Order: sequence, then C-alpha cells, then structure tokens
Amino acid sequence: MSQISNVFSVYINIVMLCIGLYMTFVQGRNLVDVEHMKREANAVRIMGWIYIVVSIAGFIIMAAF
Repeated sequence: MSQISNVFSVYINIVMLCIGLYMTFVQGRNLVDVEHMKREANAVRIMGWIYIVVSIAGFIIMAAF
C-alpha cells in the first residue's frame, strides 16, 4: 500500500510540474501574443511559477522521507 501511495505522489508531482511549465511558458506567451492580455498573462505566469516551486518542493520532501 505504501508503494502505491509513493507512485501517486510521484505522478501528482509530475502533473503539477507539467501544468506549471505549460502555464508559465505556453499559455503566458499565448495570452500576450494572440489575445493581447498582458495582465492576465502576468497572473498566469505567476501561478505557473508557484506550481513549479510547489512541485519541486514536493519532490524534495518525497526524497527526504
């Protein structure tokens, strides 16, 4: 049961990292270039960086325990 929990923890961290990367680099740029929404792009980039930091912290915490 513990190994299943670890697999899902890794999966959730990878998904969070991918969402953060998408929000920061793809969606943020798309909002500026295509939609011309600079304020929304800044908000999306900030949220994307938060996702990236939280997922990296999750990997570190998971590796420590």
